[in-house]
Amino acid sequence: MTASPAAVDNERVTDDATTFTGVDDEWFRVMFEASTVPIALADEDGLLMAANGAYCAMVGRAWEAIAGLSSREFTHPDDLAQHAAVEGLMAQARARGDDLRLEKRYVHPDGTIRWGWVSVSAVSGPGGRRWTMAVIHDTTDRRMTEDRLLAAAVTDPLTGLLNRRGWLERLSRFEEPSSRAETPLVLAVLDFDRFKAYNDSRGHRAGDDLLVEFAAAAAEVVGADALFSRWGGEEFALALPGRRASQAHAVLRAMSAVMPDSQTFCAGFAALRGSESVVDCFDRADARLYLAKRDGPGQIRGDDN
Repeated sequence: MTASPAAVDNERVTDDATTFTGVDDEWFRVMFEASTVPIALADEDGLLMAANGAYCAMVGRAWEAIAGLSSREFTHPDDLAQHAAVEGLMAQARARGDDLRLEKRYVHPDGTIRWGWVSVSAVSGPGGRRWTMAVIHDTTDRRMTEDRLLAAAVTDPLTGLLNRRGWLERLSRFEEPSSRAETPLVLAVLDFDRFKAYNDSRGHRAGDDLLVEFAAAAAEVVGADALFSRWGGEEFALALPGRRASQAHAVLRAMSAVMPDSQTFCAGFAALRGSESVVDCFDRADARLYLAKRDGPGQIRGDDN
């Protein structure tokens, strides 16, 4: 059950500048309850005094569970600073002659997150006290669609790894002086040996399966801290934050051990130097891959050899 404006001290909350002829409090109560738009009223202390069913569904809680609480209790942790600044943001909006509009996340008890575009307005409460009305437009579906599109833009559709764009975007943080000073970094590039012959003899589906199986197994080897991507075709790129050249060689050997179907790859790697860009470092790794391919299948060349 929800609480309506008419149920609060038997006084209807209204905008003093607006009049309604022939409309009583019961009509407002019915309209409030029946609205499919989430609406809530909070008192001068920010505590919920009324909310309709759509609002309760939006925040994933029955009215009895939220009555008298601040919406802070079910606001996403990353949005709490914004929540705390609402009064100041409302004052700025009023100075512009606008209502405050902001996007925030509500967290359900089971962890589900709902996104909402919230319009926040000051209204007159019982006894002339300054209350707040929040009207929410649920933007969760739009947000989820945007997130899927963003993920697709940086993900290789075959292996599920980062694609080249995604890898380079995430790697860019190592251009920052603070990251460079605190965290060593090794970059590597891998290239399957005789992959065209494998495809030609066993078919492209088998070639795809080889890429997928290797990607999954190698991702387990390198761990969650690494940035592992399909660079293109049968080439993979790897960033190992916090690793030195000697450690990188061991990681690449462990990756070669999980190569499916007795296949091999060559790899080149380079440790980021203090004065160079990550692009220049990757170019050095690529040059070492060329040397490894020249030496024969299954070779690894890097800063330590």
